[in-house]
Amino acid sequence: MPQQSTSRSHVTRQAGNEPVRVILVEDDLDLKQGLTDFLRLNSFAVTEVGSGKEFDLAFGTDAFDVAIIDVNLPDISGFDIAQRVKKTTNLGIIMLTARTLRDDKLRGYAEGANLYLTKPVDGDELVFAVKNLAERLRQNVKTPKEAPQPTGSWSIDRIGQRLVPPQGKAMKLSGREAALISKLAEESGRIISRAELGLAMGYETILDTRSLDAVLQRLRVKARDAGTELPIQVIHGSGFQLSAKIIFR
Repeated sequence: MPQQSTSRSHVTRQAGNEPVRVILVEDDLDLKQGLTDFLRLNSFAVTEVGSGKEFDLAFGTDAFDVAIIDVNLPDISGFDIAQRVKKTTNLGIIMLTARTLRDDKLRGYAEGANLYLTKPVDGDELVFAVKNLAERLRQNVKTPKEAPQPTGSWSIDRIGQRLVPPQGKAMKLSGREAALISKLAEESGRIISRAELGLAMGYETILDTRSLDAVLQRLRVKARDAGTELPIQVIHGSGFQLSAKIIFR
């Protein structure tokens, strides 16, 4: 269970109408449940997982603002998750671990952590750490007035994980969906092989990249639901290519 301070005031509502979306990666069942309950009491939307594999499944289908990651997981190091995620997204990362050595802290920051907290954690401190980190990341997202979108162009908001079509509604992206779109946008006009695109999405083997097709299909469904068609072409035998430019904002 998280340590609770004697303060009676907690963060009861997040900035804006949308709650901060948190993914908690912790294999200790009691601690995971305690942290989840405490964060939800403070109005965060929490997805709880207990391993790297479960994280990949959740991260591939949902969008998150902040990840709270334990280091000592049963199938992978939390450091490795942080490093992999930071390469493809702007997800806020809080390492939460019993490892207190200076070298561990330095490694956590080197792998992409925004904050490194040690167990046992004060509940109020964790709440404010998540809230402030999410707000800082969201403030980095420019509004349309600050960054007008050229007429007829697609754009991707990598921090907010949204794909915005020329017409129609903006689409919320999961972590892997955002990584797929970002890689194609960075290499606009070039055909990207399945292996290269899979690597950018965090897949480690060519067999894993078969999940890429499911991610792409979900994106096509989201685009149709938003009233448009996804500008991604499958070049058989070669890879994938954008059929329209996507700009970053």
